[in-house]
Amino acid sequence: MIQTPFRGIGLMCGTSHDGIDICDVSFELSNSTWSFDVHASDSIPLSGPLKEKLSLATEMTAIEYVILDKEFATFSAEAVVNFIKKSTSKASFIASHGVTIFHQPERGISTQLGSGAIIAALTGLQTISDFRIQDVTKGGQGAPLVPYADSMLFSNYDATLNLGGFANISRLKNLVTGFDIGVCNLLLNHLSMRLNCTFDEGGELAKSGQVNKQLLNQLNDLPFFKQSGPKSLGKEWFDQVLLPVIENFNSIRTQDLLATGSEHIAFQIGKILNIEKEICLVSGGGVHNAHLIERIKHFSKSDIIIPSASIINFKEAICFAFLGNLRLLQSDNISRSTTGANQNSCAGAVYLP
Repeated sequence: MIQTPFRGIGLMCGTSHDGIDICDVSFELSNSTWSFDVHASDSIPLSGPLKEKLSLATEMTAIEYVILDKEFATFSAEAVVNFIKKSTSKASFIASHGVTIFHQPERGISTQLGSGAIIAALTGLQTISDFRIQDVTKGGQGAPLVPYADSMLFSNYDATLNLGGFANISRLKNLVTGFDIGVCNLLLNHLSMRLNCTFDEGGELAKSGQVNKQLLNQLNDLPFFKQSGPKSLGKEWFDQVLLPVIENFNSIRTQDLLATGSEHIAFQIGKILNIEKEICLVSGGGVHNAHLIERIKHFSKSDIIIPSASIINFKEAICFAFLGNLRLLQSDNISRSTTGANQNSCAGAVYLP
């Protein structure tokens, strides 16, 4: 039985597969306005072998994929159990994003690893998972999902920008809209690993490189950037479309590839934030990349707002907890204006422990 204020745990693992973000957060509804309070949060790194398996999931056999689904769900559940013991959390539900592996909305496909049934069974908490497929089946992109939560939790901003594996934006005034802008940390981390770094700390590697204008033009000319929203990206696009362009320039220094990749990301974000002057809240791991933030500000005329550490690092986990909260209240939690579906959805599969 959910009590007031509604309290749950949001689980988020992004496309970069760096780890699981866990956030214990309560929500309160007063005068038709939602507010939230973060009680505890943590980031649990993924082990090397598990991270590698997730990166290879699209190439697995069916049985290998099922085994990985169980392995990731078990890892997630154990992380939550340890988190609850450490934080003495009073949360009554879990909302899990899972790991998106096959995301092809044009074919009516979107799958997330991390069985909600397993998480519920191992944690003893009702679990909401698999948020995307209902919207995809209604003709939507199944992404981004966060704008609906943003519109209720961060409505004092004009827009919110998330710098995760991909960069995506929510516009919160009038009709709520949102879409994936392009790649972000997925590319920068991929290139950093060539220099035996898991990521480009502060963007210092990119800052030391030179922008290759030919590569930059080819990246900016990819067909995705000429499409209007709603639109979304999956790792297949990164592997099959963007990465081959990068690999054609492997003869240049990795620092130059990072400089060019950062410039491409900042340019595409700046192009979106130049449509009108907005107050834009920025969150996600990319906020810690000072060079990237500097280049985004260079290309944008909007006011870039960097929030508290808990919002930077755990905003998406907070939002997924809120989407789970709405699902349990049997309220809409996905907006067709964001995804392009033919109707709103109250999405997510609910598993009782």
